[in-house]
Amino acid sequence: MAELRLTVSHTGRGNAIECTTPAGAKLQFDGGEGSPSSGATPMQHLLASVGACALMDVGIILTKKRLAFTNLRVECVGTREKKGETNPIMGVKLVFHVDGDVPQKAFDDAVKLSVEKYCSAGATLAKSTPVAFEAIVSNAKHSG
Repeated sequence: MAELRLTVSHTGRGNAIECTTPAGAKLQFDGGEGSPSSGATPMQHLLASVGACALMDVGIILTKKRLAFTNLRVECVGTREKKGETNPIMGVKLVFHVDGDVPQKAFDDAVKLSVEKYCSAGATLAKSTPVAFEAIVSNAKHSG
């Protein structure tokens, strides 16, 4: 079984937290009330992780299909519900966008494969939270 390891440290500045990967990459977290923000909240990072994981897969799939694309992006929307002291994400919607000469069906297929088969972050969250998705091609020369 594989392990993922990170070091998460309080920075000493308000509620700012820094996460460091073994390779030295850093993520900034914040979210304390009344403090200047030095990063996204933990819940924003959670939502971004699902979007980033799925978007990487979509990019790989489109590249393998040798499709010319630009401006590949995903809008991530998390629906939260107040449950006592917590505000868990109860649902996620990912709206994927791409510009370029990408047939809509190819983009739909890439997004569906990513979200339903390859995205580990989404699969982890989907065990308790529904993840919906949509794919939108802009500037397409193909209609289907």
